[in-house]
Amino acid sequence: MSAESSMSPGPAFTQVKLTGPPAEVDRLMAVLSASAEIISDSQSDPDARGEVERVAHLVTHPDPRPVPAEGGMSVTVQSTLEAEGGVFRGLPGEAAAQEVERAVATALAGLPDVRQASSRVVSLCPCG
Repeated sequence: MSAESSMSPGPAFTQVKLTGPPAEVDRLMAVLSASAEIISDSQSDPDARGEVERVAHLVTHPDPRPVPAEGGMSVTVQSTLEAEGGVFRGLPGEAAAQEVERAVATALAGLPDVRQASSRVVSLCPCG
């Protein structure tokens, strides 16, 4: 794993590169997403050894600051869902990932006083 980070009083942007078996890289990405917001990530096709390279760009924010009540706020939340097998047919395909994103965004938009919600699939790991 390698990482590069910018140092500033605002958000910190970090690039992380993971190389290894796909399942382990996915597991580590899930761990990273628990402590930072994943802005983007890309994964290579498996090489001759079956290993992939995944590069993610993350942002971490300093300790929360008070938010003025009159202006509203933007809150970033990453969640982990466990679903029954087959509920989102076609995962990890792009169309199925978009279906999951829409379903989660719709559920979040239904929360009281939420003006807009968006969602993005970060990783897919078998649970059990």
